[in-house]
Amino acid sequence: MGTAIREDSRAGRPRIHIAGTVRVTRNDPIGGVPALEAELQGGPGRISLIWLGRASIPGIEPGSTVVAEGRLGVRHGRATMFNPRYELTAATPAPGAGPAAELHAAG
Repeated sequence: MGTAIREDSRAGRPRIHIAGTVRVTRNDPIGGVPALEAELQGGPGRISLIWLGRASIPGIEPGSTVVAEGRLGVRHGRATMFNPRYELTAATPAPGAGPAAELHAAG
C-alpha cells in the first residue's frame, strides 16, 4: 500500500503526506526544548513525527489515526518529520486490522 517517496527540488528532503496509526508517543526533550514524538505506522514503514516545543497535543495518542504533511528527513537512522502539519481523522482501525495507510509525495 502506498507509493515510493519521490524527491522534489530540495535535495534529499521531499515533502510528503502520510496517513497512519500512532503506535507510541513519548516526551523526549531535544536540546533542552520540550518535544513530543509520535511513531506513526503507515505506508512502507514507520515515521517519527516530532513537534518541538510541545509536551503534548490533544488527540495525538496511541491508536489515533493521523494524516501528516511535511518535509521528510532522517534522525537516528529513522524517517522523521519535524513540526508536521497534521489532521486527526475519525477513522480508527478495527482491532486486529492493519493500519490503512497511504504515502505519497506532495506536489
